[in-house]
Amino acid sequence: MYTLMQHLVAFKYASKINHWSTDSYSEHLLYDRLTQDIDTFVDDIAESHFMSQNKKDIFKPDLLNAKLINKNLVKMCETIIEYLEKLQNDNDLNEGDLSLLGDIESAFLGKLALAKLTK
Repeated sequence: MYTLMQHLVAFKYASKINHWSTDSYSEHLLYDRLTQDIDTFVDDIAESHFMSQNKKDIFKPDLLNAKLINKNLVKMCETIIEYLEKLQNDNDLNEGDLSLLGDIESAFLGKLALAKLTK
């Protein structure tokens, strides 16, 4: 789940890099839309998965893993969706975690469609 958090944070920053780099006003707005809900998803994972299990010591400065940032947001969405599907097959997760992962996957299917508009 921590790796998922890293991917989500990296996606937000990749979207912002694209947002700041475009000359197109419509793309500028689109990149902003892609960042929506990311902070909420990261916070929900932190609180429902780690903090509820008293695993607060997991949070490190490497949460923003620069190696995961890729300006190709379609590729990033696809990677996140694949990772979400892998996590959802983990038998160690509780129903709340699985529900949250399903919500994030649904959101990222929408983000994937939006990201494809930027190409």
